[in-house]
Amino acid sequence: MDRMSVACVAILLFASCNMAWGEEQEKEFPLGYPFMSWGEITETPVAQQEKGFKIDGYVEQGIDWFKLGKTTWKFNTFVALRGTASTRQVDYYNNKAGPWAGLKFKKTLDLGGEKSATFNLGARWEYYRYFGSAPPAITDHHVLPGLSPKDDNRLTFFFEWGFDGDWKKHSNKENKKENHQEE
Repeated sequence: MDRMSVACVAILLFASCNMAWGEEQEKEFPLGYPFMSWGEITETPVAQQEKGFKIDGYVEQGIDWFKLGKTTWKFNTFVALRGTASTRQVDYYNNKAGPWAGLKFKKTLDLGGEKSATFNLGARWEYYRYFGSAPPAITDHHVLPGLSPKDDNRLTFFFEWGFDGDWKKHSNKENKKENHQEE
């Protein structure tokens, strides 16, 4: 990691600690142990490029440590495992696996009617071990001591967002409210 990356992570940690430990801090500590996962299996039989089978997945376990002051933003640390395997040999990046570790500030908004939005701002360390064909054009000056050219070690800053819900459940609740008001 370069000095700028270390400085950014230190600033995030310092800011989160200073904003969080107010007089009205939650009595329950930690706030929770959220987890998430996703996966996908695809087969692309017809394409100009990237024909073939691919399996992609991610699993994450975190700890929500505290809320930031009086806001609903939470400070979270997490570990994760990410992997991809593919028959698409020309795309070396489709054949890798490795652990992640990071920290993030997260906020979930209730949008009503079984809908919500989630926002995450943070930094994570990612390590990948490539298998199958090796990544092209990795030179010695990019490889950290102790790592082979098939290893990749990186620091990533991110802003993520997501929305979910069920339109049918939302419309059914609205219809029930309208029907109830008419009676």
